[in-house]
Amino acid sequence: MNTFTVDDGGNILRYIDMHCGTSTFDPLVFIHGLGCASSSDYPPVVTSRSYSKCRSILVDLMGAGFSDKPEDGTYTSTAQAAVLEKFVAAEPFTQVNLFAHSAGAFIALKLAKCLPGKLRTLILCAPGLTDYGIARLSEMASTTEAEFVNGGFAQLRAQLRAEGGNDAWLGPFAVASPHALYQWAKSALEDNSGSWLEDLARLNTRKGVILPDTATREDIARFERAGCSVELVANAEHMMAYDNPDGLALAIGNVLKPGTY
Repeated sequence: MNTFTVDDGGNILRYIDMHCGTSTFDPLVFIHGLGCASSSDYPPVVTSRSYSKCRSILVDLMGAGFSDKPEDGTYTSTAQAAVLEKFVAAEPFTQVNLFAHSAGAFIALKLAKCLPGKLRTLILCAPGLTDYGIARLSEMASTTEAEFVNGGFAQLRAQLRAEGGNDAWLGPFAVASPHALYQWAKSALEDNSGSWLEDLARLNTRKGVILPDTATREDIARFERAGCSVELVANAEHMMAYDNPDGLALAIGNVLKPGTY
């Protein structure tokens, strides 16, 4: 596990750096979704035989996974993008690729604006919030932060366990900072209702979107209109890294290939 100090308080961003020295592409930085962690989501993807073996940096965002979780931290998508901007600036990358899942797409888009000339490819996986996600995050954000931290977080974990089908998500969710979850939930709802698709369309770089193969023609078309190539992954729903890691690995490689579109 690698470390990057993000502030004068000594708080640490942690990440896994894989396939160093074997890459034929610039580094691919993974940005996970809300309540997730790249350290748990993406090892099966980047170790898949279908993966391109590009240098892969699996970041646990502040407040998530193995990264630090200061109680007085700021965890909005804008704040998370600012931390990642510092991280990218501190590394000797000539160019960088970004991968972002779900609500992580909002962070990636804000980060992309800060990397003119340095961003080679942006890959968004099931970007934005589903109807389920909107309902879940709205429920989280309906209380105050203090109420969520002091009771709502435990209640939500119990609710997710009782519902079933959330085992993969519950691991990283259970160790995430409730402060981070709450702040990011409110921020993601605002981002999702904003002009993020227009921001994506305006972004002048190689862009790809990865969706389940159950995506509707309109789902696909709205990203094509934004200038994105679209890859479909079979036998997968929103959590593609768990449902079909080999299929996701292949889709990532297809977007990264020169001349994809």
